[in-house]
Amino acid sequence: MEPQQIQHVQQSFAGIFARKADLAERFYVHLFTRLPEARGLFRGNFVKQKAMLTAMIASCVRNLDDRRTLDEIGAQLVAVHAHLGVGPRETEAAKRALIAALRDVLGAELDPETERAWASAISRVAGTMTRH
Repeated sequence: MEPQQIQHVQQSFAGIFARKADLAERFYVHLFTRLPEARGLFRGNFVKQKAMLTAMIASCVRNLDDRRTLDEIGAQLVAVHAHLGVGPRETEAAKRALIAALRDVLGAELDPETERAWASAISRVAGTMTRH
């Protein structure tokens, strides 16, 4: 990622963080629309799952310029999701769901350049997962 892209993501995340519960809610709405069968994978404390999602996003955003840390986060995500059989189809659905959730939460604040930066960041993190 270019430094300017990282800056776009990090600056826009400040506005998202205040609405992180909305972001998590919208992410899962979009994910379950794309992958209805995924709904059955989420049993138990869904509030905790949403909190873990936003914590993971925050950690990735903070470390976009640190390849080693992103690789470690990717390895952790792979380990946590290993029992779910997450493959390319599910990863793509999650990437699209997160972009859609960002559009929902940020609205007009998500200009095309910032959306492209987010797409690059999301692909970068997803790429760390597929290398493990």
